[in-house]
Amino acid sequence: MSETKQKPGFWSPENLRQLAILILLIFCFRWSIASPYHVPTASMEPTIKVGDRLLAFKLSYDLKIPFTDYAILSWASPKRGDIIVFRYPKNPDTDYVKRVVGLAGDHIRVQDNILYINDVAQPRTDHDNDRVILEDIQDNPNIKSLSVEKLGDLDHWVMQDKLSSQLFSYSQKFLEKGDYVVPPDSLFVMGDNRDNSTDSRVWGQVPMEYVRGKALFVLWSMFSPDEEAWPRLRWNRFGHVLN
Repeated sequence: MSETKQKPGFWSPENLRQLAILILLIFCFRWSIASPYHVPTASMEPTIKVGDRLLAFKLSYDLKIPFTDYAILSWASPKRGDIIVFRYPKNPDTDYVKRVVGLAGDHIRVQDNILYINDVAQPRTDHDNDRVILEDIQDNPNIKSLSVEKLGDLDHWVMQDKLSSQLFSYSQKFLEKGDYVVPPDSLFVMGDNRDNSTDSRVWGQVPMEYVRGKALFVLWSMFSPDEEAWPRLRWNRFGHVLN
């Protein structure tokens, strides 16, 4: 008479072990390879809009040991213009997304709303003749000026308040004395929505080991218009490449 082996139940030690391994692998993947992020603030608009769900590629610059900031392999460094996800220096348990404008050793200055890097003004082109990109944002688009700023070979959006930008309400203490020299192994970051972004102008540099990865594209996006009861999908943002 042949014997039959009873199939282990769902809560058996074997199944629980396999489930724990699977969960661990997922967390390792999200920490070291790629991870989605939800953007709840307007600091990077109109490049990254409130409600965007973006993908950050963790292997853009290095490979970190899971659950640590220690890189075991490095093959690239962030460049000016890169949009990075990083641990907020004032609260490392929180992740921020901003644009890199300054590298280690750079002299950073903002004068009359123009960004200077190593005493060179970064060119801007007015884009108020075409404001379609602002149609689905809610951070007071009517009082925003829209420009395209060039960082090296990269053109990207910049917004400023038309009336109050000269009296930027946040304390730019790291630029109050003129040029700010970015320390070694650090980055200087800013938001594209220049008058609605707390960034390196306010709290200083980002240590290189705090960089989690580079934001590549928008996975999907949804927003809630003030006059509508239900949220709306931004179909044109699905797969939108960030630059």
